[in-house]
Amino acid sequence: MDTQSLTRRLPGWRATTKNPDGYDGAAPDRTLVRGLAIGASGVVLDWIGNQLGWWWVTILTGIAAALLLRGRAVAAFTLAVPLVSWGGDLFRRWVEMDTTRISRVTIGLAGISDDAAWLGYVLTLLYAVLLCAAGAWVTAAVRQVVGATRDVKGGGGEVPVPTEVRTEVRTEQEETVGDV
Repeated sequence: MDTQSLTRRLPGWRATTKNPDGYDGAAPDRTLVRGLAIGASGVVLDWIGNQLGWWWVTILTGIAAALLLRGRAVAAFTLAVPLVSWGGDLFRRWVEMDTTRISRVTIGLAGISDDAAWLGYVLTLLYAVLLCAAGAWVTAAVRQVVGATRDVKGGGGEVPVPTEVRTEVRTEQEETVGDV
């Protein structure tokens, strides 16, 4: 049996002693470094996907974020990574070749004033954030369903039902129109 399965720590990580109040001083640092590393990886993957025309990679990074991170870290990831990767690429393209004309035409086709080129950029970034958030949301939902299924199959006992929801169980069969 390996030490990782016994200690639930990765090899090479030193054991930290906890204070009597349960605070582990090293844990927030590792969590921050891990979150930043995952975020940087997400930015790189999104950027490479956009260069290849694979916009759906942003959904995959949202899925990966929900699998690897928890809580506020997922929310920060789904907001920051698309804004940095898509926004950085939009800024780079705007500097290299003025994309404002393209944005004006696109917004004009949508029926909005030609002077609202900035709205094209904002909607593009909003689209990227929504793609990433959708991937994270679906993954979190699947995780909850799988967890609930495991609880039910594991024989977690009777599921408590609030008293307002309980209904009377009838043992006799009721007549229906088809029986008459």
